[in-house]
Amino acid sequence: MNILIKDTQLNENFYPFSILHPLFELRCGALRIFEKWKRLVPEGKFTFHSESDKINSFLTRFEIVNLEVKSKVLEVESNFVPNRASFLLLIKHISENENSTIEFTKDNFTFAKYDGGDFNILSFEITEADIIQYLWDAIYLNEKAINDDFLLFEKDNKIEKVQINGAFINSKNIFFGKNVNILPNVVLDASEGAIIIDDKVKIMAQATIIGPCYIGKNTIIKVGAKIYEKTSIGEWCKIGGEVENSIIQAYSNKQHEGFLGHSFLSEWVNLGADTNTSDLKNTYANINLRIKDKDFETGRMFLGLFCGDHTKSAINTQFNTGTVAGICGILVVPGFLPNYIPSFSWGGKSNGPIYKVSKALEVAKIVMARRKRELNQHEEALIIKEYEQ
Repeated sequence: MNILIKDTQLNENFYPFSILHPLFELRCGALRIFEKWKRLVPEGKFTFHSESDKINSFLTRFEIVNLEVKSKVLEVESNFVPNRASFLLLIKHISENENSTIEFTKDNFTFAKYDGGDFNILSFEITEADIIQYLWDAIYLNEKAINDDFLLFEKDNKIEKVQINGAFINSKNIFFGKNVNILPNVVLDASEGAIIIDDKVKIMAQATIIGPCYIGKNTIIKVGAKIYEKTSIGEWCKIGGEVENSIIQAYSNKQHEGFLGHSFLSEWVNLGADTNTSDLKNTYANINLRIKDKDFETGRMFLGLFCGDHTKSAINTQFNTGTVAGICGILVVPGFLPNYIPSFSWGGKSNGPIYKVSKALEVAKIVMARRKRELNQHEEALIIKEYEQ
C-alpha cells in the first residue's frame, strides 16, 4: 500500500510540540502516529509531507527516506490517530473499491482519502476513527491508544523472560521487551489496562506502575516512583516521583519527587527536584489555555503543563493548571509561574529577560551529546525561527 501522511495545518493547536515537530511525530499511546502506521502496514511505501525544515529534521532524526508514491495512494491527515478498528475498516472499503476515489470522514471532517484513479467519489463515515484537534486531546485519548497499541506488539509475554522480583498483576496484559531489568519489590498492575515495558528498560526497587501505561526503550524508572494509569513515557527518559495521565515524548527527565499530571512534555525537557504541576482548579471549573495572544476553551476539568523542547525548570518550581511553556526556557523564579511562558524565557515571568539563542543552542548540543544525539541543521533553523518570531 502507498501511504502519504501530511501534516495538519492546525499547528497552533498543537503548540509547543509543533514548533520543532510535525504532528505525525506525536506520541499517543505507546507509539508515535507515524510508527503506528508502520506497524499496521509493515510492507507499506510511505511519504511524509510537512514544512521544509520540519520534514527534513524528521527524516534526518529517524533516518527515513521519503518514497515517491504516484498511484493508488491513501492520503491521511496527521491528526488522525489510527487504531486497529478504524484501520481495518479503511482496508475493507479500499479492497472492495480498489479503483474508486474514496473519502473517509468523521463528523464532516475528511481525515483520509484514497485515490484509486476513478473520478467517481465514494464517501464512508468512520465513527471508530480517533481525531485529535488539540494537543490536550492526545492526553485524553492516551488510555485507549495504549490498549490498542498493545495489540501491535509481539505477544511473547512469557514472564520467564523477566526475573520476578515483585508483584505482576494480570500478567497476561503485560508486555516485556528485550533485556528488561526489574529490581526487587516492583509492582506492575495491569488489572485495568495494558502495560508495555519496552527494550532495555530499568525499573528500580519499590516502583509502582499502573496500566494502561507504556515505558519506552532505555528509560529508567527511579526508586519508589509512582506511575499511574494512562501514562506514556518515551525512550531515554529518567522518571521519578508521581506521574498520572501524562505523555512524555522522549529524551526528557523528571528524576525526583514532585507531581506531573494530565501533562505533555516534549523532548529534552528537564524538571528539577520537587517541580509540581497543578492539574485541577480549586473551583473544579473547566480549564482555559493561553497560547501567545489567543485563549482556548478546552472543555476539560483536568489539565497540567504543556512544555516545549529543551525547557528546564529549577528545583521547587510550581506550575499552575493549564500552563503552556515554549521551547528553550530556563524557569527559575519562585512562586507560581504564569499560565503562558513564551519560548526563550529566562526566569519564567512574562516580562522577564530573554535567553540568548546562541547560548540555548550551545546548551542543547551539550545535552543531546550526552545521549549520543546531534542537533541537526534543520532543528537549529527551527529554533532560530522561533527565536526571531
